[in-house]
Amino acid sequence: MYKVLRIVSGVISALLAAACIFIFIYFGWFWGLICIIGVAAFFGLCVFFKKLQEEQERKLNPPPAVGDFITGKANKDDEV
Repeated sequence: MYKVLRIVSGVISALLAAACIFIFIYFGWFWGLICIIGVAAFFGLCVFFKKLQEEQERKLNPPPAVGDFITGKANKDDEV
């Protein structure tokens, strides 16, 4: 679900950024600045949803333990 929200907010952000120059030309500075604030808000949502998606994926599929070929598999502090 976060992936879909991330894609939608990214697309909206890109569309607003593309329309921003025309909004500045035809509607003036005030609406142009509102458009830039909208771009920043939707980009922030995109980054926020990416963080949530990565946390959810990490919770469902934890990364394997990291070690090297000499010491072997690294154990976490709570594991023996």
